Amino acid sequence: MKVLHVSDLHIGKRVNGMSMLDDQRYILRQILDIAEKHQVSVLLIAGDVYDKASPSAEAVTVFDAFLTDAVAAGLRVLAIPGNHDSAERIAYAQGLLEKQGVCLPPVYAGEVERVELEDEHGPVEFWLLPFLKPGDVRRFFPDEEIGDDYSAALRAVLGACAIDQGKRNVVLSHQLVTAYGTAPDRADDEIKLGGMDNVDVSVYDAFDYVALGHVHRPQRVGRDTVRYSGSPLKYSFSEARYGKSVALIELGEKKPGDHVGECVSFELIPLVPLHDVREVRGTLADVLAMGAAASGSLVDAGALAGGADGEAGALGGEGEGTAADGVCDKVALGNGSRDGAASVAAVRDASQDYLHITLSDEHPQLDAMAKVHEVFPNAMMLDYDNVTVLIDRPQTQLTADPDSMDTLDLFSAFYESQVGNPLDDEQRDFARKLIAKVEDSAAKGPDGQEEGAQ
Repeated sequence: MKVLHVSDLHIGKRVNGMSMLDDQRYILRQILDIAEKHQVSVLLIAGDVYDKASPSAEAVTVFDAFLTDAVAAGLRVLAIPGNHDSAERIAYAQGLLEKQGVCLPPVYAGEVERVELEDEHGPVEFWLLPFLKPGDVRRFFPDEEIGDDYSAALRAVLGACAIDQGKRNVVLSHQLVTAYGTAPDRADDEIKLGGMDNVDVSVYDAFDYVALGHVHRPQRVGRDTVRYSGSPLKYSFSEARYGKSVALIELGEKKPGDHVGECVSFELIPLVPLHDVREVRGTLADVLAMGAAASGSLVDAGALAGGADGEAGALGGEGEGTAADGVCDKVALGNGSRDGAASVAAVRDASQDYLHITLSDEHPQLDAMAKVHEVFPNAMMLDYDNVTVLIDRPQTQLTADPDSMDTLDLFSAFYESQVGNPLDDEQRDFARKLIAKVEDSAAKGPDGQEEGAQ
């Protein structure tokens, strides 16, 4: 049985105020194309279907269309609510949808929803575990010491499941799962203080494959068959370096005596976005030249799908996302896998990407963002990187007697102490004229008459 594992769709999300619905429609269509190409039977969605508990009408329409197309393609769809979802809304019309091959579990009431499917090797049991907090669980297990411990809560929940180890077992879960006390690799905006919501990976020891959601970077946790699929799109600039993919899982025969997960093999298939999310650094002139060169030209979409920091003048960069050692595997998006997305997009106009631009100019540039938008219309953020230079450089010491210096020399010395460079000829000429104008104005009274004021 072939299974496609995705999560964290966040349908309806806005990034820096910009709607991502067109990008989401595009990537969802690509996911279905991959499923068709690889003859997938089951699509797993491990939580965070929507970005908000009360999604917009447009977001609901996008997900409805996605489910409709998935069912039309012959897929069984199994999904769970994540922490961004409303479990009640996700469970709406579950009875009707189940008849169409879409299983959205009811609100947790002490039992985990189980779906059994079969292939030539026998039954596969899928356990649909929604995002849970200890407070959602305690009342169903009054004899268990759960408190505020997420691991204890999930152990109680899964311990109550009648798991047949002779069958292949797959669980969908949307939690922050840790291995050996180490958290998975997360984007900056996913990291929260504390660690009370961690679930230890050993909680899932009975399952051959653990389809995780909640963390946006694709990676394994502890063992190869406990895996975050990651989000299909980059939803922040802290994800710019990450490659995005879907996990294609194949469930083979489970023989007597096999270890847990031994019947599972997987492949990561890269996703190619409609617009990549990238970070670019350089002077304004270099960035504008880069944009002019990129405008209207098409680049290899697969080569840029992983994202990278870009230096102005180069569109390329690191195409693969890599996860930390230990808990996380390196996520290698193999060359042979790129065909899965090739039917959707072989090339992309890089000038349309979503950019965070960091200017290295010495001075703020007039109307910089407006100028950038002429060549990169979807640029989202612009800032300057002067702080490191100012902090790291040695301070200039004033060697002359200030009382013996005129105003221009004093200002020149002050400028050099702050910026690290002396005034050039043009700047010095401008400063001379400005100082003369200020001193002339100060020497006159309110009515413009000479008063001898100093």
